[in-house]
Amino acid sequence: MSAADSAADDRRRWNERYTGRVPSFAPHPLVADAVAAGPPGGPVLELAGGRSGSALALADAGRAVTVVDVSDVALAQLQEEAARRGRDARITCVRADAAAYLADGTHAGGFALVLATRFWDEAAFAAGARAVAPGGVLAWEALRQDERQDERPDEPAPHPYRIPHGGLSARLPAGFTVLAEQATGTTTRLLARAPG
Repeated sequence: MSAADSAADDRRRWNERYTGRVPSFAPHPLVADAVAAGPPGGPVLELAGGRSGSALALADAGRAVTVVDVSDVALAQLQEEAARRGRDARITCVRADAAAYLADGTHAGGFALVLATRFWDEAAFAAGARAVAPGGVLAWEALRQDERQDERPDEPAPHPYRIPHGGLSARLPAGFTVLAEQATGTTTRLLARAPG
């Protein structure tokens, strides 16, 4: 399967998931932690944000937010809700793969806060960390891989969209400071500050 076919398949899958489900637009709890960490002034980037209540909460707080997601259905729902709340001028929706959006490096150092929740892609994580402004905050949550996988060689290979707890901080670029790292029942979360 080509990269274009894979991207189209991913988009179809997420569009089907969002179609017919009523969005809650509740912000993710990681947003409150990220704001409490004190990112500098400036825009926010949310990767794989979908119909993000987090983006709406950050826009309510006066931030300009760019939300990147592969699902045009989810982004349309977010845009509609942002317009209903009078926040559409603060939220920019971009339909793209997260890693591809950041691949050319034009966004390096451009965001006070880079946020991703329940999402893991190693290339997107590395590019997202590069997109954090000096002194800015990276707030990332990924589905957690079962740490006992290595003890069970007869089991299927680990899921490619999961990471073991501690794996996020281990992949941070040099100079980042870990502010918090915790495991929940199904996820692993990281808050880190960029150097500068």
